Amino acid sequence: MISVFPLSQPNMLGFTLDGEVDEEGIRKLLIAVEAKVITHGKLRLLGNIKNVGGFQSFQSFWKTLKTKKDLWDKIEKYAILTDHGWLASLTGSVDWLTPRMEIKTFSLADGELAHAWLKLDPMEESSEGLKEIDLGDERLLGLAIIGKMTTVDYDRINLLIEEQAGKYGQARVMLEVVSTEFSGQALLEDIKSSIKNYKNVDRLAIIGDQSWLKTTVRLGDLLTPGLELAAFSTVERKRAVAWLG
Repeated sequence: MISVFPLSQPNMLGFTLDGEVDEEGIRKLLIAVEAKVITHGKLRLLGNIKNVGGFQSFQSFWKTLKTKKDLWDKIEKYAILTDHGWLASLTGSVDWLTPRMEIKTFSLADGELAHAWLKLDPMEESSEGLKEIDLGDERLLGLAIIGKMTTVDYDRINLLIEEQAGKYGQARVMLEVVSTEFSGQALLEDIKSSIKNYKNVDRLAIIGDQSWLKTTVRLGDLLTPGLELAAFSTVERKRAVAWLG
């Protein structure tokens, strides 16, 4: 059964597939997609794939939708929520969608991350508040806070953590605080409340020369249980990278 639901932005639409594919559900989905395309030009789609009647059923579902190529060409981002491994593996080599569509797969439990990814624009993904740092080891995620942080920046952090965890099981993160706009407590409160993906973080190194940094950062109870947290000055960057590795 297919059901359609709204999302937080007018250029976004969600649908749930739970069980066998039904013609009435497909009809309603196509009508909803067409309405969004007419009113907004481009569409961002969230597919919540809970249960499927099997690969053949899902394939017939997409073959039906594929006949509406004029609509699917208007979808710029498509987030798939699923715990079906065979479905997730298809997203890397799908030729039955349009190559102009960005597609990303998330587990059913990561609905917030999928929603955040849909909201991100290419310009926002490289915002002025946050910058990625090359640490010389692809297993490590390096980030620098260089300006005022926004919800877009924290959404980006969550997505990068999720990607690292998908590749390496757990993420190890270096967060360098370059911006002077934060007090120690304010930054840590922002981090605790805004980063949702701590279950996938093994170690977090915070780097900075602010006087509050080492006295504010404490292991264990500042973030979540099981996360190793340490503070380093900028001259200790190499030691921080070695600690992460």
